[in-house]
Amino acid sequence: MTPADFLYHETALLDERRFEEWLELFTDDALYWIPQGDEEDPAHRVSLVYDDRRRLHERVLRLASGFAYSQDPPSKTCHLVGNVQVGEGAEGELEVASTLLVAEVRRATQNLFAGRVTHTLVTVPDGGYRIRRKIVRLVSSDIPLGNVTFLF
Repeated sequence: MTPADFLYHETALLDERRFEEWLELFTDDALYWIPQGDEEDPAHRVSLVYDDRRRLHERVLRLASGFAYSQDPPSKTCHLVGNVQVGEGAEGELEVASTLLVAEVRRATQNLFAGRVTHTLVTVPDGGYRIRRKIVRLVSSDIPLGNVTFLF
């Protein structure tokens, strides 16, 4: 599987609401971050999302439980990944940059979200990848976004 194929697989899991399988794509030391604006320091600035693996697990449990009231009814999404560029990271890692367009429909309203995503992927013995870090930089992250409680 190429890194681009891995990204396509990841977004298919999200669109199909297969959140437990999506969570399995992350390493134990994973970070899922959606900064507000062009922020580079999540410790001292506001983030839309700043989840470690434990928080991601809680988020997935809430979405699957039916008790995520902000997702009642649940969003329908369609993720489009493009412009995939693969670079070298630290040893055993790949830095994969891509563009992302997400169409989200909920309560008869459609919203579009665009951004740049950076994945830090680690290779695993079976020849696949796991996500160590996923940073989603939304183009519109510095304006009111409404209910963005679905997964990017």
